[in-house]
Amino acid sequence: MKTTSTLLMAIFISLASFAAPVQSKLSITVVGNKDVEIVVDNNRYQSNDNSVVINSLQPGSHNVKVFSLKRNQRRNVWGNNSQLIYSSNVYVRPGYFVGITIDRNGRATFNETAIRNDRRNNDRDDRYNDRNDRRNDDDNYSRRPVTEQSFSSIVQTLRREYSENSRLVLARQIIDRNYFTSEQVKYMMQLFSFENNRVEIAKLAYRYTTDQRNYFVVYDALSYSNSKEQLADYIRRAN
Repeated sequence: MKTTSTLLMAIFISLASFAAPVQSKLSITVVGNKDVEIVVDNNRYQSNDNSVVINSLQPGSHNVKVFSLKRNQRRNVWGNNSQLIYSSNVYVRPGYFVGITIDRNGRATFNETAIRNDRRNNDRDDRYNDRNDRRNDDDNYSRRPVTEQSFSSIVQTLRREYSENSRLVLARQIIDRNYFTSEQVKYMMQLFSFENNRVEIAKLAYRYTTDQRNYFVVYDALSYSNSKEQLADYIRRAN
């Protein structure tokens, strides 16, 4: 009886471990000599070297803000006067390490690396495949678009970006990691007000579209004939 109980407990622990969500990591580094405060999902971090690493991070979209701080010289304490220098939603894939470097002007660069020592990293959903793997994979069966539920989450994440420029940066990051249908690309384009941004989304997403034969539908999201000609020329050269 004791042996049976021990075996059942071991199975339960094993199953619980397998079902646990895959953790990710996020690193944020601010270049420059300013004292900054980094806020991730309303959690505040301060560091002497203006760098923060968050381990065991839940995958998904995370809100990142960076404030420059001013010190009260008399009391040597932080004052209330702070300035927002960066704000964006960052999408972190399961089992991946994402590094963000922000310069003194608030411009951000992203670096993404798979956490290879996580055995569950190989069991990722196809939509999280590495970019290079997708480029070299000609098997259409493996090119599955994001589910409607996942696409709905992506749309909500993009809509939360008040700045169109920040929304474009985030859209580039998302497109670079997923596959879409032509209709989904058209919908994403309509989240942008400026025509040139819509054209850029259409160009970026073309190679990651699973039904390219239907890509003509995205032209409906463009208002000007020269924009449509520009996209058509890009598609001709891509093929």
